Order: sequence, then structure tokens, then C-alpha cells
Amino acid sequence: MTAGDPTALPGPLRVTPSFPFVGRTGELVMLRALLRAAETEGGRIALLAGEPGSGKSRLVRELAQDAATDGILVLYGACDPVVRSPYGPFATALEQLVRMSDPDMLRADLGPGGGELTRLLPDLPQRVGDLPDPVAGDPHTERHRLHAAVADLLASVTGRQAMLLAIEDLHWADGSTLLLLRHLARSVGRTRMLLLGTLRDTEGDMPGELSEALVDLRRVEGVERLALRGLSGEEVAEFVHQAAEVDLEPAVRELARQIGELTDGNPFLMTELWRALRESEALEIVNGTTRLAHPLPALGSPESVREVVSQRLSGLEPSTTEVLEVAAVAGPEFRLDAVRRCVGLDERSLLEALDEGVRSGMIEEIPAAGLAYRFTHELVRRALYDRLSALRRAELHLAVGNALEEALGADPSRGLADVAHHLAAAGALGDLERAVVYSLRAARAAMAALAFEQAATHFRTALALGVESPSRRAEIQLELGTACHSAGAWPGAIEAFTAAAEIARAVDDAEMLARAAVGLEDACWGEGRSHRAALELLEEASAALGGADSALRIGVLSALVRVLAYRGDHRRAGIVRANAMEMARRLGDDRGLGILLARAYSARGTSTLDEVVGMLTEAVALGDELGDLEVQSAARGWRVVTWIALGELEAARRDLAEYRELLDRAKQPFLSFTAESFGSTIALCEGRLEEAEASAERSRDSARMFSGRDASGIHGIQMFSIRREQGRLTELARVTRVIAASDPRTGVWHPGLVAMLVELDMDDEADAELARIRAHGLEPFREALWLASLTYLTDACAARGDHELAAIVRPELEPYSGTVVVVGHGVSCYGAADRYLGMLAATLGDWEIAEARFDAALDLNRRMGASTWLAHTAYEYGRMLYARGREEDASRAASLLTEAAALAKGVGMPALLARIDRVSSRVAPTPPPDGLSPREVEILQLVARGLSNRQISEELFISAHTAANHIRSILRKTSCANRTEAATYAHRHGLAEGPSQA
Repeated sequence: MTAGDPTALPGPLRVTPSFPFVGRTGELVMLRALLRAAETEGGRIALLAGEPGSGKSRLVRELAQDAATDGILVLYGACDPVVRSPYGPFATALEQLVRMSDPDMLRADLGPGGGELTRLLPDLPQRVGDLPDPVAGDPHTERHRLHAAVADLLASVTGRQAMLLAIEDLHWADGSTLLLLRHLARSVGRTRMLLLGTLRDTEGDMPGELSEALVDLRRVEGVERLALRGLSGEEVAEFVHQAAEVDLEPAVRELARQIGELTDGNPFLMTELWRALRESEALEIVNGTTRLAHPLPALGSPESVREVVSQRLSGLEPSTTEVLEVAAVAGPEFRLDAVRRCVGLDERSLLEALDEGVRSGMIEEIPAAGLAYRFTHELVRRALYDRLSALRRAELHLAVGNALEEALGADPSRGLADVAHHLAAAGALGDLERAVVYSLRAARAAMAALAFEQAATHFRTALALGVESPSRRAEIQLELGTACHSAGAWPGAIEAFTAAAEIARAVDDAEMLARAAVGLEDACWGEGRSHRAALELLEEASAALGGADSALRIGVLSALVRVLAYRGDHRRAGIVRANAMEMARRLGDDRGLGILLARAYSARGTSTLDEVVGMLTEAVALGDELGDLEVQSAARGWRVVTWIALGELEAARRDLAEYRELLDRAKQPFLSFTAESFGSTIALCEGRLEEAEASAERSRDSARMFSGRDASGIHGIQMFSIRREQGRLTELARVTRVIAASDPRTGVWHPGLVAMLVELDMDDEADAELARIRAHGLEPFREALWLASLTYLTDACAARGDHELAAIVRPELEPYSGTVVVVGHGVSCYGAADRYLGMLAATLGDWEIAEARFDAALDLNRRMGASTWLAHTAYEYGRMLYARGREEDASRAASLLTEAAALAKGVGMPALLARIDRVSSRVAPTPPPDGLSPREVEILQLVARGLSNRQISEELFISAHTAANHIRSILRKTSCANRTEAATYAHRHGLAEGPSQA
């Protein structure tokens, strides 16, 4: 583009407005300031929001005109309300950049990522010469590379010339466009670009994807949001003054007031009403004054744009109406050749109809686009479309689809979505098989362009049109499942793979059943759950395939290993893994073997962690040899987790550094997401709570850079763990309740909720939740983060003395003795598992076992340098010794509580310090009177508080019978006749100020 040449603006920005620009000067001044700041200080993003017809597009045009005059490069794209093309508006804008750039300079601007851009711009090599093929990888990595390539190109171009990139109508944006927008928001600071987006902010026009994107954008520095509201009375008066070219006399002001009331100051409705007044000759302008032929209200208020459009159509020739109806079906923009094929008019009549349409203000020509037109506003096009009968719509869709099909060139990928849309909309009036074929072609083209959301839509359309062959329907369902999986739409993927499995079962196709089973398990894993349906389907598929060796069978067994281990059936998982590994080695399937070995962490139930490290090390070597990023990253990541589980934090940090090196080479956001998550886990263990929180936040930010992973659950667990140590759980109480209440039986958050209630001393609610869990059992929690659920339940039942639940949880935790509790893929770490086993044993009164468990936990937590969990272990151990009530334990208990307090103070753990203080206050500073033991003093304190034998037993984790024996001993030693005298004795000797429950 030639600097300072406004005539070189993209076509949609170069139409001379037929009405004055009023009422938006403040917003225009602000946008100009943002553009200057982007040019001199670094890129900015502005989001211009308003209701339909509020003047967003006009404001963009005015700014673009100013920018071009000042020598700023202007690019433009708009989201289509009918057909969502992959990255549609960005592709349009970048095509403008390619056309206007010098080829040699453009090639230099593309840099090493130029090959990635061919996914978005297939014609790019024709402009700059051969480019390397895009780097293959998993869908999220490929998509991230494309986003990074776009950001790098814009940064390079704007290094020479500032840029205004306008993207209109984000409320119609496809998922891929919004993901690229979110990526550019985080890299815009290294450009000299103002990225200006417009959107409707009315409730009905705000789709969920856009709402999520806006929430994300609010967190990014440099993003400004401007809201356009209705014009004021003075601004409407200024419009009338300029449009009529008359003075603002009282009659003009009265007319403006009535127009403002009828339109609520909406600029579009205002201009349409003005057109209607002039065209109907209801408004006369004579000698510089205005006069209404009859009162304005008598004309009828334009309650909808459809009414206004109908009024204006009534004055047009029938041929013009026919052309406009065809154009309304074709879309917001249309070319002459497409309309020509759909109307029965000769060339002269067609051109006359188009000229009348332009004069009416309904459509306008797009300059320099070669006989192309667009509607002046989407509201006009929609009003025309809505007035058509269903049969007429189908007829026109078929005609437009046929015309567009004829126009497809040698590279039809960009037009496939349009043809597919129109043929599908024609329905039974057209050829349904042809509509299916084009829907599938459009879906596969969208997959190639990494626009997985649009691909899923096209696959669903093909299925809805009707596919008779069961095998073909199953293949489409498998493709749909893959598209949903790639987009991170786990429920859709699960539904599609389940449907494919049902068909495969019906037609007795074992291979198809196996593919569906593997896809279903992978989708369940991505969702963070291990559905029983996936386990059952994998077992069915394994049986259907028989015992013959094959790569597909290895894939089924590999998935089966993961789901079995996730659900805690480690014995079976170990057997299946061994068989699958032998098969992979027999076949020489190095990639299948690498994936199996990379999942070795789930073998910890049947293999030692040292053996797991060995398997992961072999997987690392295989991944490096194959150059397979999936195997490389999985093996290295799980090895970090395994070192943490072994308590080897130094080795974990060393492998994490290696993992980050892989991240630097791969430029994959998922690796950044997991690396920061690992960093948060290690920092929490070592008592660096602020650093743990910062890493958790960076992990969540990295997750926003890619689709396919909802990081909110992972971030929630991390923040729950951190806030609990910081004594700030109240900040999470409301959201935890809401999430847990959404499913009262399953999910990690229900155990988390009861742990939180105990932590916040909400005992009655905690007891009710524990009773509910006891009633339903633990099986539902295997669907989620099983080990985390067990630890949360241990915390709760130990604090509340829930013997029944402790007896249920204990055997489930036993296999983890001697290891470190690691949640999921290194999401969090809670130190030695023996601490929890000690707590359960203490709750059940198994003092010797509890003591052994706590000794083991102290040793492991101390050796690994886990200050946070060492503090908790010392506290629980001291509390157990005190509860046991032996005089010889008093010194040891006091020492442990002192150590726990010192650690908690150093780390910054106020909640734990408070619990330590409560337990420490129970220790009498001088020997008890009359030979009472520490345990008898504790029971006497509770008697003085009025507790019954049953309540005392629950408070101290002892049986009611034991409590009764202690009370008889107390009465004998103190010479008291009954509990009342014992209470008086306690007050007299200063023993009645007993502590509240720890």
C-alpha cells in the first residue's frame, strides 16, 4: 500500500458515506489516540461494542480514512453471518497484505514460519516462491505454530510501517478466528498495530465462545473496550441539520425529537427512517425549512427493519426485488456473475436492477473488487431473507449453490464452505447426496486449515442430511470425533465416538469398533475423566480383534492400560501393559512401544517407581530417535512427575529444565502449560507459596493459548492447595460449593468441598457431606482424580473422627505407602502418602500402625525437602501422640508440634499454625494434680464442658467404653462422687479451660 493514499484502502472501507457522520467524535478521538500509541509505544487492541445499527462500521471507516491519510497501513476483514470460513476475516486481511507487498520484502517478513501460513493462504507460494511445508505435529501444536507465524509476520511488517487491522462483526466469528485473536492479543505489544474489532453486545448476539474470549481479553494489558450507545437528542438534531442542510430552527428540532424517540437514537434506524420520509415525500424541504406533509407518528413507527425494508421494496421494480432476494440468500457480499446465473434477466435488465438497488441504499458497490456488491447493513439483508417463504429460500439456495459450484477454480478450498452451505440449505429440493459430498469436502478442508470447530459443524451437517450406508455414517462419526477432540470439545467427541461404536457393533466391524474405542478413551482422558463406558468399549474391542498382533491392537491395549490405571486397577493394567509391550517389540512398532512406555507412570501400582523411571527413559530415547514430539514430551513430562513421586525433587528440577529446553524448540503452548504446572507443584512442596501461585497463574495463561484443554479444573486444584496453606480458602468457598453442587455424587470437587468445610470449621455441613459420601461409596470418584479425592477425604474424616469412612478409604490408599502423593499429571503434590495412612490409622485407634506411618512420612518428607508437608506431618504426628494419652509421649508430641510451628511460620501457613496452637494449648505446663494422666486431664476438661461419653469418644477418636473407663479412674483419683463434682474439681484446679477441637 502506498503511504498516504486513502484511495488504496480495502474495498469495504472506501465507500463514500451518503449521510453525515455525527455523534461519535469522542470515540473517534479515543481511537485515534490508541492508534498513535500503537505507532509509538507498542501495539494495542480496541473492541468497539454496540447494538445492531449503532454505527460501528461507520466509525471504523472514518478511522481507516484518517489512518491511510497519515500513511498507516490499513487491512480489513469481516466475519460472515452465514458461512464461517476458517480464520475468515484474518485470511481476508492477510490476502490484502500479500497483494500489496513487494514479493522479496514479503518473503523476508515471513521468516522461518512462512510455511505455516500456507495453511491459511494457499496461494502464498505463487507470490513469494517455494516455502517449506508446515511442520507436522499434534493439532494443538500445529494450530499454535500457525498463530505464531501470523503474529511474527505482523510484527515484522509493522516494524517498517504502523498498521490498523480492522476485524468487524466478531459476534459471528468462528472458533479459529477467536483463538487467533486471543493469541494476537498476547503478542500485540511487539508490533506497531492497532487491532480494532467490532461486535454486538446485545444479549442475543453474544455467543458463548465470544463471551469466553472477551473474559480472556480483559486480562491482557493494552486491550480497550468502547461501547456505542444511542445518539443524544442534540446529536440527532445535528444529523437532521446536516442531512437536510437546514438551520436548527424549532421545527427542525421538533422533527429531530420525534425521530429520536422513534429510533432510540439508533443511527441505522435513524437513517432508514430519514430515507423513508424523503422517498415517500412525507418530508418537504422548501427554502431552507422543513415541513411534514402529515404528522410523523401517522407514518407508523418502524418497529423493525423488516417493516422499513418492505416499505422501500414496494417502490422498486419487480426485477430489482428479485435480484435483491437472490443477493440476500447469497450472503452479505455477492458478485455479479453469481447473481447472473440465478435470475432470469437479460444483461441490461440485471444491471438496471442492480443500479436501482444501489440508488435505493440497500446495496452498494465494492470499489476495485470487479463488479462485486454488498448490503449496506446486515440488518437489511436479514430483513430481505426473513420475508422469503421456506420454499422460495430453498429454491434460491439451490440456485446459488449451483452457481458457486460452477465458479470453483483449481483450488476450490476457499469456496467449498459456501457451496456446502447452500446445497445443505436447499434440503430435499436439491440433490442430498451432492450436499453430503460438499459438506464432507468442506469439513476436510477445514481440518487441513486447523479450523476444527467448523469441520465439526460440516460433519454434523453431512450426518443430518442423511447417509444411508451404516459404514459410511460410522466413518463420518469417527471424523467428527477427531474434529471435536482436536477442538477440545470433549463431550462432542465422546458422543461421536460412542455413535461410531454403536454402528460398528451393529455391522460387526471389529476394526471400526477398535478405532472408536481408542478415540473414546482419548476423549475421556482429555476431559479429565475415566468413563466406565470407555473401559467397557475397550474390553469389547480387544475381544473383537482377537489375539492377532497388529498396530491397532497395540493402540487398544495401550488405551486400556491407561483407563485401568486411572481407575485404580493396577494389577490388570500391569498385565495388559506387559502383553502390549511384547507385541510392540515383536512387530517392531517403535512408536506404539514409545507411547506405551511414555504412559509407564500409570504402572506404579505393579512396578516400582525406579522401574517406571527406566521405562520412561527408554521412551525418551525412542522419542528422540523417531523425532516424535508426542512421545518426547509425554515421556519427559511423566519422568518429572515420577521423580516427584519418588521424593527426588532435585532430579525433578533437573528433568524440568530439560523439558523446558524441549519447549523452547517445539514452541508448543501445552508444554509451557505443563512446565509451569510442574514448577508450581515443586514450589508448593518446598514451601515457596508465592512462587507456586505465580507458576499456577502462568500455567493457566499458557492454557489460554491453545484449544483442547480446559485448564480451569487444574488451576482450581492448584489454587485450592495453595490457598489452603495460605489460610485463604474462604476466597474459593463459593465456587467450590457451586461446582460440587452441580454433581452431588461424583467429581473431585465433592471430596474437596468436604475438606474445605472442615478447614473452615463448618462442622455440621461437613458431617452431612461425609454422610452423603458414605451412603454412595467411593466408586463414583474413580471417574475423576482418584488419588486427590482419597487425600481430601482423609483430611475430612480424620478431622471429624469419621471411623466408618476412614475404614473405607484406608485400603484404597495402602498401595501408595512409601511413595509421594502426586495428583494427576503433576497437578499437585501432597507429600508422603504415609502421612495420610497415619491419619487414618490414628482415626481408627491403631496407634502403633499410625506411629510407624508417621515415622516413615517424616523421613520421606524431610529427605525430599518438602517443608510444607513436613510441617503437616509433624503436626499430625504430635496430635496423634497426644491423643494416644501416654505420659511418655508428651515430650515427643511437644517437640513435634514445636517443629511443625517453626516450619509453618517460615513457610507462611496461618491455618496450620492456628491448629497447632489449639493442640498445644492442651498440654498442661505443670504435672496434673492427684496423679491424673494427660489423657485423664483432657477427658476431665471435656466433662467440664458438658460432653457425654459418646461425644468424648468422637472428640478423642476413642471408643465410648474407653471413655467410660477413664472417667471412672478420674472419679476415683479425685474422690468425686459424680460428673458434676468432677466438673467442679476441674474448675477449682484450673483444668476447665479446655481447647476447642483442633
